[in-house]
Amino acid sequence: MPIQWYPGHMAKAKRLMAEQLRGVDVIVELADARLPLSSRSPVLDELARGKPRLLVLTRVDLADPYRTEAWVTWFQRNGVTAIQVNARTGQGVQGFKRALDDLVRSKVHRARARGIERVITRGMICGIPNVGKSSFVNQLAGRAVAKTGNRPGITRALQWIRVGGTELLDTPGVLAPKLATEEQGLKLAASGAVKEEIFEAYEVGAYVLAYMSQRYPERLEERYGLSIEQPVLWTNVQEVWPLVQPWVERIGRMRGALASGGLVDEERVAKMVLRDLQEGKLGPVTLEWPEDVHAS
Repeated sequence: MPIQWYPGHMAKAKRLMAEQLRGVDVIVELADARLPLSSRSPVLDELARGKPRLLVLTRVDLADPYRTEAWVTWFQRNGVTAIQVNARTGQGVQGFKRALDDLVRSKVHRARARGIERVITRGMICGIPNVGKSSFVNQLAGRAVAKTGNRPGITRALQWIRVGGTELLDTPGVLAPKLATEEQGLKLAASGAVKEEIFEAYEVGAYVLAYMSQRYPERLEERYGLSIEQPVLWTNVQEVWPLVQPWVERIGRMRGALASGGLVDEERVAKMVLRDLQEGKLGPVTLEWPEDVHAS
């Protein structure tokens, strides 16, 4: 079943963003470094209308560092400035501030050429749910001004913060009303951008196991003792589930995830795999690589 999540507060947030964009000089877009394309919001392409945009890759502590570097290069080649930021520790925040100053400098120079000394530039911070936006905002502000938590949909209101000479508007996380592909929905669910109640855990868990068997099989061996002799290519859950079910069985028995009668609780195992991925217990994992774009 395709994963879709677009509750009423997102539609309201989109309307408010559209209203505020008129007075904004730059857009700060946050994307998850583990899925730098799937976690970008197409809503911004609709609303931005050619405004300068700065891309901030968050969750870098959970992403494959080699792939993150490759993505930064890929974005630069495609005319996008991408900054790596660890919103938990603040690593990369100073680099972001310098990039932001560079982006708004032309407006400042034009204003001062007209004799205006005090120049306020404005930006908007946007991103999908649970991309680390609130933690990033708190790092920029130097204090806890935004509520944080490892679940989507926490930020519901708009608020302004000042970073140097720029005022930045923090906005709620917004997904597209309709996701482009089924696989995009699976990636977003795996990353934690979608509420658990919206998707079937066994389907997303099967997707993660299949993906890991292709690109990070050693992590499955380290964490679960699985020996991946034949990687599984994702097609759909009906075809893939029978292939990954023996792995689910082994993980369940090793971890004691059993239901009545000694049967493995497959739903519980799937949620366990997703939690391990989201908490970094499977190691740094990137769910899409630049090579995927070239191959498509």
